[in-house]
Amino acid sequence: MSIFEKTLAIYQKYHICVYCLGRMFSLLGTSTTNYERGSSILLALTMENHQKFLSSDKKEENYAKNLKILANKAKFIPAYKVLEKEGIDLPILQETEKCYLCNNIFTNLEPYAQQAINQIHNIEFDNFLIGCTFDSQIINKEDAFKVEFNLLESESIKSHFNREIGKIISSFLEKPPEFLNPDITFIFFINSLSFSIEVLMRSLFIYGRYNKYLRNIPQTHWNCRNCDGKGCEKCNYTGKQYKTSVEELISPVFISESHATDNKFHGGGREDIDVRMLGDGRPFILELRNPKIRTLNLSNIQKKINKKNRKKVKISNLRYSSKSEVKELKRSAEQTRKIYRAKVFSKEKITKETFLINLKKLKEALIGDKIKQRTPNRVSHRRADRIRQKSIYSIDGTYEKSNLFEFIIETQGGVYIKELISGDNGRTTPSFSDIFNTTLQCQALDVLKIYK
Repeated sequence: MSIFEKTLAIYQKYHICVYCLGRMFSLLGTSTTNYERGSSILLALTMENHQKFLSSDKKEENYAKNLKILANKAKFIPAYKVLEKEGIDLPILQETEKCYLCNNIFTNLEPYAQQAINQIHNIEFDNFLIGCTFDSQIINKEDAFKVEFNLLESESIKSHFNREIGKIISSFLEKPPEFLNPDITFIFFINSLSFSIEVLMRSLFIYGRYNKYLRNIPQTHWNCRNCDGKGCEKCNYTGKQYKTSVEELISPVFISESHATDNKFHGGGREDIDVRMLGDGRPFILELRNPKIRTLNLSNIQKKINKKNRKKVKISNLRYSSKSEVKELKRSAEQTRKIYRAKVFSKEKITKETFLINLKKLKEALIGDKIKQRTPNRVSHRRADRIRQKSIYSIDGTYEKSNLFEFIIETQGGVYIKELISGDNGRTTPSFSDIFNTTLQCQALDVLKIYK
């Protein structure tokens, strides 16, 4: 069947709007709109039937019948005017009849666009994206319609709606659509009787480095182990395992300045709770969710946070980041190098001479070779129990007392330093305790530098 034959067949049974008619043939012809395409089909069909009607000696009734279908079912005014001019009985236009496919959505898009615009008051953004969900009744009806008339060149109602609403909103706001990484996304939920809109704001990512000067502060918030964050007597009904964290000291100012709903802290690895992070700090990316303000004074925020958390936490090197950099930060955490300072206690007293001999053995045994570390007992409840091979790059040691030493250790990211020293009951080999042939324990640990 030709386009004209299919169009007449459609209107003999259903009324669909001009927008939906054009959409049924949207893959045919380019550089036009569905409305223009639908109008052109109806106009060409009207002209063809008018011509055949005029050239027929007996004024063929079939052509007049086709014109009546176009006037009455398609509600195409030019067809109505032709019938009126030719003195043919006019059909009664049923103006209240709605489009069988879209229920007149495309003839009345302004309320959809206006409600979306009303929801973005005081939200800062440079671009947007439209998305939609139609209920199954509408989708199923359209699928059956396409099968019935063998419509193979059609466009989905979703893509048509997204494009047309996008044009209206873009024109009103004077902001462009963005398909890959939009600042905000309008999601329309549409059924045959009503619609609703959800506005999604793309997260804002801020990169920086943090120093942690106090021990016994975790990197991120921990729920109370006893109540899992619900609040109980053991945690004094705070829901927290620890009073605060690096995340909780840093994030409130960012949330306040950006008017975000919440945040997620992404660290480039993490130090233990009792380990200080010194030097030029550990890289992190703070993800601010649903921010209403995207342009932040990062220098001012940095000053506020550092002043408020003096001698606790310091942040530096703030800049805007991205979701892709979060992935890279996580992926490359174990590819970094780290320098640690460890205060080490010996169960047995050791002379300085013995210490220096053992330090030499330590370097010979560990530097340049892969140590083997099985997941430490202290973290095996939350990490996979497996053996990891890691590199040690340098070791320097200082003899302070007969049972107290200081070591500067440079390693590959991901090395468990405390277990490297103690041996963790044989789970790390070789270890400092193995080389010194006595029990060694890390009393205090600091991270001095993290770099690629």
